Amino acid sequence: MKLADITLDQKSRTTRADLAQRVLAGEVYVARGGLQSLGVMDRMVAASLKGIARSVGQDAADDASREGFQHIHHRVAPGDVPKMTDAVYEEITPIAPELLRTIMQGMFPGIRNFYFEEKPNVRFHIPYDLARAHQNEFKNFAKQHGQGKISAHGPHRDSWFDCLSNGIKLWFAIGRIRPANGMTIYPDDYGGNFRWQSTNDIADGEKLHRSWAFDMQPGDGLLFHTDHVPGSELNRPDQTRFAISFRVSVERPVFPNLHFHPYIHAGWHDSGLLRPIAQLPAMAQPSYVRSFAARLRNKAFPAMTPAEPGARPPEAIGHPVGAAEGMIEVPLAEVPVGTVRGVTPALCVARLSETEAVALTRRCPHAGGDLANGWVMEGTVVCPWHNLPFDAETGRSACTSLPALRRVACEIREGRILIDPAVVLNRPEREPGVEAAE
Repeated sequence: MKLADITLDQKSRTTRADLAQRVLAGEVYVARGGLQSLGVMDRMVAASLKGIARSVGQDAADDASREGFQHIHHRVAPGDVPKMTDAVYEEITPIAPELLRTIMQGMFPGIRNFYFEEKPNVRFHIPYDLARAHQNEFKNFAKQHGQGKISAHGPHRDSWFDCLSNGIKLWFAIGRIRPANGMTIYPDDYGGNFRWQSTNDIADGEKLHRSWAFDMQPGDGLLFHTDHVPGSELNRPDQTRFAISFRVSVERPVFPNLHFHPYIHAGWHDSGLLRPIAQLPAMAQPSYVRSFAARLRNKAFPAMTPAEPGARPPEAIGHPVGAAEGMIEVPLAEVPVGTVRGVTPALCVARLSETEAVALTRRCPHAGGDLANGWVMEGTVVCPWHNLPFDAETGRSACTSLPALRRVACEIREGRILIDPAVVLNRPEREPGVEAAE
């Protein structure tokens, strides 16, 4: 899968003539300085600052203007993040059609008509250690606005819930965003078939490949097909992630599952006469009728709501040896360097190098992600759901409010990995539990 940086200056205009089709074919692009090149960055920042000032005070807005949005959690209490986000929504949504017309004309030359989601997506992710005590408030916010706005969203596809499958996601950094608090894309899973949960996250037991993370300056844009598998990184540095994203389609949107969010025909919206009915072209299709009927049925007869698919049985490649001692044996060839495998429902083993392996608690203490489906990166074991790395030696992550993973005795001997679950090598202050999934 291709990942490339692009610029949006006039010289690159001819090379971007088919950019939309390349994105819809699965290629991913980072538009460096995209909002500045298109002349809309100042307006988006001004609207955001206005919403911040109105909701949490002018001092917070002044600090964000002076020091950057990434430091706003020093001025805004975690419990006020939902109302701040709501206020920015109220400022950005009315100007979104005009912003998108400028963005689309500059980014995709030659495309005159398109559809856009009525509401953009405003995303403030404060550091997780500050947000953790406010998870109930943040979950209530998600019920109104959807997942991923103020808390981490697991791996998903937009089309798994009530979004289109043939769209383009335009995801813009308004503040500084870097790997460790941004978003991820799983490029090798584009086009794969997965089961998912009612939270719209990938179902437990589904195996993902290693993800991409992105280093973005304010104004940079990320362009990708809505049928990619993206997710959120659990925000671990002392920085707030602030992004605003849009979903657009260059043809009538397709909704393979539910069809809930209004999509506006840009041409009809630009016409004063047709603006009041600009939602109709996207609604006039069977998917809208099916979705409307399904929502009525689920509300009136909850017992008829389709059940979620059951979780896959957890992979376990360990074999007991020396039953009296409770030892577990794993053939070395089954755990290549850089991989993680499940050895029991409670333990996984990670191969750090040719000569070193570690055995750790299998479930991530954040939301229960299966580390056996993760990978090894620079001496850490990475949870595949929110790209959270755990130090292989200590079991700890950079999110200090989360308990450490328990590490047990493990050694490589004569082509085998031998694990003794009874011998704990670290003593976490708290045993790793599993928080409710976000």
